[in-house]
Amino acid sequence: MKPFGIDYQFVIISALVSLFATIAIIFAINTVHPGLISSAGGTSIFIYIGVFSANLIVEAGRRRMRK
Repeated sequence: MKPFGIDYQFVIISALVSLFATIAIIFAINTVHPGLISSAGGTSIFIYIGVFSANLIVEAGRRRMRK
């Protein structure tokens, strides 16, 4: 077994979940405060990176607790 093996299935699933969460967050912001987002593309990328990072951090913590 490799010491730093990458679980590609987990990365792909996390990317898709992060994409859906980003869409939901952008939709919620536009519903609650229309016109608040001046640059939808940049804001979407920023939110996506944050959600994806949070997913990876939570999973790393969960795997550490399991050991």
